[in-house]
Parts: sequence; structure tokens; C-alpha cells
Amino acid sequence: MKNWVLFCFLFVLLSSSFAQKSKKDPNDTWSTLGFDFNVGGGFYLSDNTNANYYNGAPNNEVNLGLLFNNTYRFNEIAILVRDNYPYVDSLWLGDYPTNMKYSLGMNIGLGVKYKFRKNWGISINYSHVKLSASDQFLIKFDQPIGNQRNDYAIETLIAKEERSFFDISIAHLFHPSPILKPFVEIGFQFNYVKVKSFEAIIEETHFDLLSSASSIYVPGQQTNPNYRNWAAPGYGASITGGLKIVFNETFSIDPLFTLSLSSLGHSDNIPGYKTDLTFNYIFMVRLVASDLFYSQMK
Repeated sequence: MKNWVLFCFLFVLLSSSFAQKSKKDPNDTWSTLGFDFNVGGGFYLSDNTNANYYNGAPNNEVNLGLLFNNTYRFNEIAILVRDNYPYVDSLWLGDYPTNMKYSLGMNIGLGVKYKFRKNWGISINYSHVKLSASDQFLIKFDQPIGNQRNDYAIETLIAKEERSFFDISIAHLFHPSPILKPFVEIGFQFNYVKVKSFEAIIEETHFDLLSSASSIYVPGQQTNPNYRNWAAPGYGASITGGLKIVFNETFSIDPLFTLSLSSLGHSDNIPGYKTDLTFNYIFMVRLVASDLFYSQMK
């Protein structure tokens, strides 16, 4: 709640300064009204709250029990483990990861801004991110008496996730110099998250946990299609700060930083996915072209 109050306060603060009229400076660049178009790329650093959705623990709907509690899958796993550990008699699930983290994601974006005054505009930006989370879990078994051999096997969990963001913002551009122009954008966000894959890799064999959650595996029996799309919408807010580096009236490069306050996964399609508001971070560079460039091409 405090986070929302902070965003609302900043939004009102910027909006109140909208009424202040500034004098026209003939030396200003990038002050023509109209549209700006941008394309960019960078990095996305996610909060790790939902990374443990993929730790395989029994409190998650999609968990390793879907494999180990299925007689057919368990027998497959036992054969794989005994191929590398011939002394194994019985085996069972050991420790789960408890502090999984998302990898640094690659972010690509497109956007448009309408400048209705020299300093002010409304922007719509779309960005898309691919994330992954991986860690290891243990399969335990008895150690033979009198032998110093492993009593566990280390296996891998890996999940891939995609997120899309639409940010509608009010933008303010400052004009301290003709070349370097700081800017701020504050707005609201609509987001969409999709779980692309979630697998357990046991002795180099891949097991699809999403399919296991959708239907019970029986050898030789046709698997039912996975109709669940493992995707869900969400909402949030964002604040962006950056520096416009102006080359001329038509082109600029904008390095920027975005702080995103997002609530993700509002659907039963991703059961157990936490919808808490979390901070996420974007570092990117935009290439911006004004509509003057397109009018000159005609």
C-alpha cells in the first residue's frame, strides 16, 4: 500500500507542474510537437518472489511428486539412477532448493510518444522479457555398509518464463542544454506472464512437469492435450528516468532506467503463483526517431 501511495504522490507532483508555462527558447532542440517512435533493448532484473514456484516442493501444484508418486515415472527414474549408481536399492526425494533466483533477462521494447507541449507528452511502451530459473535437488538412497560412496544424486530443475508489459505514462522532458535532456515518465502498467516450460532433468533425461500436472502418465496411453496455457494477466505502475542524447531534430539515443512495481499472475491458469506487488528493474537504451524524420521521407 505504501508503494502505491508513493507512486500516486509522484504522479500528482508531476501533474501539478504541468500548469507552469515555460518561455520558448529558440536554441532548444527536440521541442517540436508531434510523435516520437522508439525501439530499444537492455536488461531486466526480476524480483525473486516467484522463482520458488519452480522449486518442485509439494506445496506447489506443479511439483516433483507428480513424477515420484506416479508408479511408471518412478520406475523410469529408478532405472536411470541405478544405471549410474548400481549399488542403489531404494531411493526417494531428498532436499528441494529453497532460494531459487531468476536469471538476468533480455528486454526488447517498442514505443510511441505524443508530444502535446514542448515539455510534456503521453507515451505508450511495450516490452517483452524472457526469464529462466534453475537450481538443483537431491535424490537420496541408502549407502552400502562399509563403502564410502555417495548416498545422493544431484539433479536439476529448470523453468522458462516470458513476461510482456504495456506502460501508459505521462512524460516530462527537461531542456537544460540542446544536446543532453533528462526526462521522467510515470504511469500505469498492464502485464502478462506465461510459463513456457518447466522440467526436471534426472540423469540427463528431461521430464515435463507441466504435462505431468495436466494428465496422469500411463505408458502406451495417449496423453491428453495440455489445454491450460499457463498464462495470466496482471497490473502495476512504473517510473522511468533517463537522459535523451540529441543528435538532431529527428534522432536521439535515450539510456534509461525503469522501476516497475508489478503484480503478476492473476489467474487460476497459474495456480499458486504469488500476486504480491514486487519491484522489478529495467536498464535499456532506446533509439528514438521523431515524426519529422518520416515527413522528410515523403
